[in-house]
Amino acid sequence: MIKNAHSTRAFVAFLVTWSFAILTVTGIVLYIVPHGRVGNWTFWTLGGLGKDGWADVHILFGAVFIVTGALHLYFNWKPFKKYLAERVRGHLAVKRELVTSLVATLLLTLGALFAVPPVSWLFDLNHWAKSAWSRAPGQEPPYARAEVTPLPVLAQRLDFDLDAALTALRGTGIRVDTPQGRVTPSASLESIARDNATTPAALFALIPQSPPARSAIQDPMAIEDRLTGTGVGGKTLDAFAEQQGITPESAGQRLAEMGIAAHGGETLKEIAERHATRPIEIAKTLLAPGYRPQPRQE
Repeated sequence: MIKNAHSTRAFVAFLVTWSFAILTVTGIVLYIVPHGRVGNWTFWTLGGLGKDGWADVHILFGAVFIVTGALHLYFNWKPFKKYLAERVRGHLAVKRELVTSLVATLLLTLGALFAVPPVSWLFDLNHWAKSAWSRAPGQEPPYARAEVTPLPVLAQRLDFDLDAALTALRGTGIRVDTPQGRVTPSASLESIARDNATTPAALFALIPQSPPARSAIQDPMAIEDRLTGTGVGGKTLDAFAEQQGITPESAGQRLAEMGIAAHGGETLKEIAERHATRPIEIAKTLLAPGYRPQPRQE
């Protein structure tokens, strides 16, 4: 019986240790995974697991860590209680380390809530790491969840020819038709990509894009109609410029001419928030010559 109790105690102690180790690994991975829209668009995986898989493992062992931690305290309650009793009999004194650790915890919490350096640097690094996955051309979707949009709707929303797109996909050996020889109306880039062991990003790169008319490119209202709902706020300045056929240098210069300081790794949302406007206004500033962004209405 003593042997079994000791074995259970050791088993719980090892579970706490392994859970901590796994949580460390999954925490690091989840810290650097791409943003959801990019992960879904590129079918991102690491070690054979996607973002959801890593999150599931993290949640599972987070729960295991909590339960086994409580069990560990339960199995060691007698020595823990004895230690407390001895401290009380000896007039329990509040150590300086206890106070300083509580103060440090409070300061770290406030630093996180108000994004104060150096705490905010951790969040900045997190954003940089997540955004790094989408810096290569084609890694950003045209808008969030574009991969699950039915192809006819996607073609209408992004203004490309559906028949030409299907022809281009078939021409590269991509299976888009059902056994009956037709395209399912609900077919999306995601479903087609899974059937062909590729990614929505790779399929989208094969679709011929017809550039909008020059008048539509330069008209602020037409720009807003075309880009609203396409997730421009989540795109970095460099990625948006590349998508619109603008060099990063030209994009930075156009914003600078309007008194907007920005660097290529920032998202349009971050730039807009810093200048009290909307991401779509930054986009219009980049695309419409001479356009000055309008302030955000509170």
